[in-house]
Amino acid sequence: MRSELTKIVTLPSVWITTGILLALSIYFQFLLTSSIHGYLETLDANGMHWWFRRPVPADLSVMEDIGGAVFNPGIFFPVLGAVIAGAEFRTGQLGHSVLAVPDRVRLVLAKTVAAGLHALAFGLLFALMTLISGYLGVKDWRPDLIWRPEVLAGIAGSVVFVVVITLITFGITLVVRRTMIGILIMMGFTAILMTRAFYAISPVLDAAMPISAARNLWLQAGTYTDVDRPAYSSTPAMAALVLAGWVVIAVVGAVIAIQRRDAR
Repeated sequence: MRSELTKIVTLPSVWITTGILLALSIYFQFLLTSSIHGYLETLDANGMHWWFRRPVPADLSVMEDIGGAVFNPGIFFPVLGAVIAGAEFRTGQLGHSVLAVPDRVRLVLAKTVAAGLHALAFGLLFALMTLISGYLGVKDWRPDLIWRPEVLAGIAGSVVFVVVITLITFGITLVVRRTMIGILIMMGFTAILMTRAFYAISPVLDAAMPISAARNLWLQAGTYTDVDRPAYSSTPAMAALVLAGWVVIAVVGAVIAIQRRDAR
């Protein structure tokens, strides 16, 4: 596992991808502080701000945006998982890895843990950045707001989402052996969520998709002010089971795929 972590942190493609994700997160921090300032500009004595010509509780809007500042960049973390897994085939490292660790189950598990730790590290970094940005936005109004249990739970859930979605893409890419195909598959899942194509056919079918399950779990459990938000396709508990199932399926599929192939 230590050698896999070393491999990850020394791959230029991983650092380029991580740098892009970091820049994307900084952009979302800018949007967060801008949104908070906009809320405070229209704040009234009852703690409400005006949004689409109707009063909305400002504290709930701020909490929603703080959680989104970590969750939204997480949508792009499948690229990181695909790049980490695809490097094994793109640079021809798989043969060396198998020679070093002939037990391929142990090899895939070590790779999975290393990829998860890498995603976790940057997810925690994004969470810290979000807490700082959120504090700077509310420090002159309600600085205690960012320490509410709802806010901390939303940020923690978003960090878990970053790790889970990275691992799912990592496992899928080890199966298909192509970085771009792994990315395209996850983009397809995202398109299913955005267009609600499967939801129109059957909510059960939509609930079985990983990105949809992430939406059902973390966004549904949060505190939101948008009464026009579309209906969710499953409960948070069911969504958690779906996501756990996708991680297990992706890792087991990767183990089977690596065991059945040669070391090229």
